Amino acid sequence: MGKKIIRSFAMVTQIGICMMVPIFLCAWIGVWLNRLLHTEIAFVIMLVVGIGAAFRNVYLITRSFYLADMRKEHEQLEYLQNLKNYRKEHPEEYETGETDVERNDIRSSGVDGNNSVDSRDRE
Repeated sequence: MGKKIIRSFAMVTQIGICMMVPIFLCAWIGVWLNRLLHTEIAFVIMLVVGIGAAFRNVYLITRSFYLADMRKEHEQLEYLQNLKNYRKEHPEEYETGETDVERNDIRSSGVDGNNSVDSRDRE
């Protein structure tokens, strides 16, 4: 449980840093360009670029953190779908709740489902 908490804390910290750095860096470049070019629009343009870069970074970070979890979930869904398909292909195994192997084991032991001796053994 502790490893999961540390991983979550690291992810939140990394997201915060990866959002702030591009925004502040682009804002600083925008202020510098405004002073250099004597304009007012460079700051706004660079701020929008910084916000776009920040959201791109957040997307890439969260995708990498959850990629393994998404793989596991996909494998589980695939396994469940295979079970459903198998059940559709072999409905006779699910009528009694026994598989062919379990039925053969019961018959070969000479005991039926009611714990009585098989009629073949009485003869």
